[in-house]
Amino acid sequence: MALRTFLSSKGVQWHVWSVIPGSREADERRRGYERRSPDPVLAYKGPDRRATPDRRRRATLFSAALAAGWLTFESPTERRRLVPIPPAWDICSDARLERLCDQAQVILTFPSPREGG
Repeated sequence: MALRTFLSSKGVQWHVWSVIPGSREADERRRGYERRSPDPVLAYKGPDRRATPDRRRRATLFSAALAAGWLTFESPTERRRLVPIPPAWDICSDARLERLCDQAQVILTFPSPREGG
């Protein structure tokens, strides 16, 4: 994952990185050991209330458009998202990054830091 930092023409410092959902799933998945306690005193003895034997949830928290990834732009006061990831964004000029940032959708704003405080 590339990380870029640039200073906009308005003097705002932006950090830019790509996000590709599911790209680290194999690394983050817990495997190879039993997490349940073998202690029979702690074992649940009631009826199984699960509707299906597979308890994992496969939530779709984002649209199909986001499945291929996006660029995240973050400044001290806001975070933006640009979909899809433009080709060669990690080697383009700062001026081009600023234009991409201007096209990105604001997804989160942070409170401004207090001056003198």
